[in-house]
Amino acid sequence: MKKLFIRVLTVCVPVLLCVFTGCGAIDMRQFNAEDISGDLTFREDFLKANRTYGAVYWNGEEDPAYAQSYEYDKTSPKFRTYIITEKSRLDEIFSVYPGIDLKKEMVVMYAFTSIYNGRKLKITSITLNNKSLEIEFRYARKMPGVLDGSEPIGRFLVLKMDKLDINTVKFTLLNPRG
Repeated sequence: MKKLFIRVLTVCVPVLLCVFTGCGAIDMRQFNAEDISGDLTFREDFLKANRTYGAVYWNGEEDPAYAQSYEYDKTSPKFRTYIITEKSRLDEIFSVYPGIDLKKEMVVMYAFTSIYNGRKLKITSITLNNKSLEIEFRYARKMPGVLDGSEPIGRFLVLKMDKLDINTVKFTLLNPRG
């Protein structure tokens, strides 16, 4: 009887924890966070000025030898973070963006180099520590047997969320190799 009770607890406790905690899923509603990365059009001048290390960029020259028209960035930072709370800054970065009420909302953005450009990004946690926001994310799982790597390019994760009194934002990619 005692062994049966221990077996039942061994099965039930993890199941109940998963039910009551959401199996580790992040409740993005805590800060009304919404990924708007796909709803934006970046300004070309912003993209040229905000490259990331290791990404491939067109060098501006038409060359019959395709490979010589592109080069890897070797001077830019590996990542960039942005906290956007003013309309003038939105207009500097985006030519098209969804309705954002900057009186109540803000945008946080992370620029990085990625070889998994077709994969969605999943937020795993958002934590506010004093005046620092920490956001952890990962690549969504790929379909088995599908090769989805590519040349490294600059990629952006853009979140619209409740306006917070923060000084810094830190993004962490949990599975950089996919």
